[in-house]
Parts: sequence; C-alpha cells; structure tokens
Amino acid sequence: MNSTGGNSQAGIVRLTKTAVEAAERGQWDAVAQCYGERGALLAAMQTPVREASDLLKLDEQIRDRVRTVQAVLVSLLGEATATRQRLQGLQQRLGGQPLAVVTVSRKA
Repeated sequence: MNSTGGNSQAGIVRLTKTAVEAAERGQWDAVAQCYGERGALLAAMQTPVREASDLLKLDEQIRDRVRTVQAVLVSLLGEATATRQRLQGLQQRLGGQPLAVVTVSRKA
C-alpha cells in the first residue's frame, strides 16, 4: 500500500475516534463534521480499510450515544410540556394573564 493510502486510512481512524469523543461530549456538529470528512476520505480510497471492524464498533458507540441522547431529550420535552400545562392550569384557576410563550434553545 502506498503512503497516501496509509495516511488516508490513519485519517479515517483518527476522524472516527474524534467523532466518538465529540459524541461523548454532546458536540453533535463536530460529530457531523468528522463523518463528513471521513466520508470524503473513504470515497477517495481505492483499497479497503484494514480496521473496518474497529470502525464499525466505534460507529455503533456513536449510534448508541445518539439514541441515548434522543431518549433523554424526548423525556425532557415531555416533562417540559407537562410543566407548562400545569402552569397554564394554575394560572387559569388564579385568573391571571396568559403566560408568554417562552422558547428555549441551546446552541451546540
């Protein structure tokens, strides 16, 4: 294998590991960037990646992390909705003004 192929292969492994670390920190934009760069390297390669099974294991770790985070977010959104509804009901019983809609966002 030539050095370019070896460098590409090392870059693929590095990007995959970086994506795993970013996923563990919840830095989803960094995960997407790593996978975009990794995809470009994979598309340019003419030889298979020797560490393909290791990469697939790392990919599974990221998928598991994404599923966990999605489940937590769904739960938190459900709790937020229930809390908002309870507050609206309390406000109506107390005869107060309607609550302003508050939008919460978190930039990654």
